[in-house]
Amino acid sequence: MGFGTLRNWRLQFKLLRAGGGGSEEGISPFQTFCAVAAYRVAVGNIGGVCVAILAGGPGALFWMLVTSLITSAIAYAENSLGQLYKVRQDGQYRGGPYNYIESGLGWRPLAVVFALLALVAVPLFVSGAGANNIGMAFQNSMGIPPAVSGAVVAVLLFLVISGGVRRIAKFSTIIVPVMTLMYLAMTIIILVVNYDKIIGVIELVISSAFSMNSIYGGLFGSAVVYGVKRAVNSSGAGMGETPPQAAAAESPHPAEQGLINAFTVYIDVTVCICSGVMVLITNCFNVLGPDGSYMYVGTGSPIMAEQAASATAGVVWVQEACNTVLPSLGGVIVAFSLLFFAFSTTVAYYYEGESGLAYLARNKSQKTRDKMIWVLRIAQPLMFFAWFNVTAATAWAVSEIALGLMIWVNGIALIFLFPTVIRVYNDYMAQIRAGEPQPHFNPHKLGIKNADVWMDLNKESIRSYARRYKAEQEALERAEEEARLEAEKRTAPEKQST
Repeated sequence: MGFGTLRNWRLQFKLLRAGGGGSEEGISPFQTFCAVAAYRVAVGNIGGVCVAILAGGPGALFWMLVTSLITSAIAYAENSLGQLYKVRQDGQYRGGPYNYIESGLGWRPLAVVFALLALVAVPLFVSGAGANNIGMAFQNSMGIPPAVSGAVVAVLLFLVISGGVRRIAKFSTIIVPVMTLMYLAMTIIILVVNYDKIIGVIELVISSAFSMNSIYGGLFGSAVVYGVKRAVNSSGAGMGETPPQAAAAESPHPAEQGLINAFTVYIDVTVCICSGVMVLITNCFNVLGPDGSYMYVGTGSPIMAEQAASATAGVVWVQEACNTVLPSLGGVIVAFSLLFFAFSTTVAYYYEGESGLAYLARNKSQKTRDKMIWVLRIAQPLMFFAWFNVTAATAWAVSEIALGLMIWVNGIALIFLFPTVIRVYNDYMAQIRAGEPQPHFNPHKLGIKNADVWMDLNKESIRSYARRYKAEQEALERAEEEARLEAEKRTAPEKQST
């Protein structure tokens, strides 16, 4: 794509601002953007960053940044494909990896496997790490037992997801801007208080990233590995969890929604940097050496020694970093930030499960599908509550096994669908360069099969373009004929003279 998701950030921002208001069948591009951002910004942006620094040193933050920007291309690919192969079902647009695996590749058995993973693994198991970290954060900052916080959050989760995609979209458009700005404000406060250390932290990250730091020089390999691992986990690009939200949008061209949703990676990167900067600048971080012993234990908080003794890394680091500026209150702010991040992500996880269920039950009656969906709406909050009461290691292990299974299936499909991704992208950019005021998608023009819903969605645009193209061709032919006749008139006297 020629780094198209990075070079075209102005176009992405313009598309985000100019997005329509949706329709009876689809939600607006901005609502989809917020729903996808809600998925991306999660516990991995706080706890995951701390894990990366623990195992890879401060340099891991740099490689997280680089990896997250590159994975925006993967985010574009899967979200544009989600739009491309969407279908109409029960009065709304549905889509996801199962649709593009079956319609784009013809691999129906693999599509069924992914749909089962989406139904079971995502809403019931992937959400475990987020639930566990919420319980940990409120217990650390306010002394609330995980069972209590888990019960409250589980009830709130049910109230949101019971309203379907429209309530989820409305919830996301409210919570995503608020939670991101709140976390950014906390970071700015810490930077202002510790302004004299900013240059030192930047130097620390860069020198550690390239194995030039005197303390962390031996962690180059770990910095890269854990930076990449945590970035992939944080953004979720390639796992196939955001295409259902992308498919739900009302859009004139698949590439348009792909570019908008790829833009969410910038929010993910911003929150990751905020977490890393806060713990580094306040000295609330620990680093494990290659031999498994601690090569550095932070002195910004007495709790860092306790964290080292228990070999723990996570949201507590960020809470202690904020407590250095706003004692007690800082930890509470982070706890609520984590609640918003993990909760909004879990809502997005639910919709992935619902979309997978809708695909598996597409041959059932709508009444039967609705009953099955309500079973999922009850099951996920109950399972979410259960994750509050297990160990963090168990929650992370189960979550990452589930994600790993999904990225293997979806990642392989994306490789084989690469030509289609580029064809759709080039078609959209060609229309932009030609000055087309509203690029539209015609799958027949590109030779793409099993995407006939677009012929109906864009029928007026396709007809208008065909009429305009025919008129332009006729005008061109007339001009060429007139030029030929004029040339013959000029050469006629010469021929007579000869």
